Amino acid sequence: MAERIYIVRNTHGARLVKANLRQQALSHVAATEYTVRVASQDDLVQQLSVGTKIEQYRAAEELIDGSESPAN
Repeated sequence: MAERIYIVRNTHGARLVKANLRQQALSHVAATEYTVRVASQDDLVQQLSVGTKIEQYRAAEELIDGSESPAN
C-alpha cells in the first residue's frame, strides 16, 4: 500500500502526516495530543460539576472527512 501525505486539522491548526491510511494519520496525531484512561469517581464529580457533558462514542469513519474512499 502506498503512503500518502494527509492533513489532519483541529482547532489549533493543521499537521501533515505521511501514512498508509487516514486512520493511521489521525491516530498518530491523537496519540501525541491526548491521553485516555477510565474516569475515576473524583474525575466524574469534578467534570460534571463544571458542566462537562458525557459524549457518546461514534465510529471513526463518521468523524473523518468523507472526501476519500473508506480504504484510504
